[in-house]
Amino acid sequence: MSTLTARWFRCPRPLPQAALRLFCLPYAGAGAGVFHPWPAALAPDVEVLGVQLPGRENRIVEPAEIDLAELAAAVTDATTSDGRPYALYGHSLGARLAFELIRALRRGGASLPVRLYVGAARAPHLTGSATFDGLSRVPDDELLARVVAGGGVPEAVAGEPELLELLLPTLRADFTWLDDYVYEPEAPLPVPIRAVSGTLDRAVSMEQMAGWERHTSAGFVLHHVEGGHFFLQDRQADLIALLSADLTTLAGDR
Repeated sequence: MSTLTARWFRCPRPLPQAALRLFCLPYAGAGAGVFHPWPAALAPDVEVLGVQLPGRENRIVEPAEIDLAELAAAVTDATTSDGRPYALYGHSLGARLAFELIRALRRGGASLPVRLYVGAARAPHLTGSATFDGLSRVPDDELLARVVAGGGVPEAVAGEPELLELLLPTLRADFTWLDDYVYEPEAPLPVPIRAVSGTLDRAVSMEQMAGWERHTSAGFVLHHVEGGHFFLQDRQADLIALLSADLTTLAGDR
């Protein structure tokens, strides 16, 4: 594993013989540890790699700014040296990052994933969320209050002021990336997209999730789970069952 790959990915259970790899991108403020329980629950023929963005967990000493070009280089390095097909799952911020990551990989002529899974994130071309938009430009107390009110941090963190304070620099950096994001039209991705919407999500509606359909030329399916914005934790078993069924089909096709 190269230094670049080792810095960007955490693999809690290496499975070198697995047919597929699943790269998972976290929500704002979170690190790769969010996906640590997934290998034990996912289909056994899938190797899980959590994407470790800077400024969190083992990269806590680094500035939290997101470098999409370096992430694309890391994915290219990891997938080229490995050779196995791979898929991406992105949750909230991670979904937008995953989308732009694939577009960067396509522009660079790199191998593309066989599937893009997006959870709890409005389609890239849509704007105007009163819940999270503009958060990078407000004072610290308002940023934290709006993130908590909008369900933008897990309940266990929302009730701990000290944890919120520690999260603040990373949250601000992540929301800066989102606030500065400008969608640039390109051809739809030649990658099937599976979108997952939480029925109780206060930040992202089912209609906003359905908008992902326009960004693929290879097929789209919209799923829902009975949970809020953090259904990847609150309804983890439901999400894992959904992903496992689809990933098992993909692995069987290889």
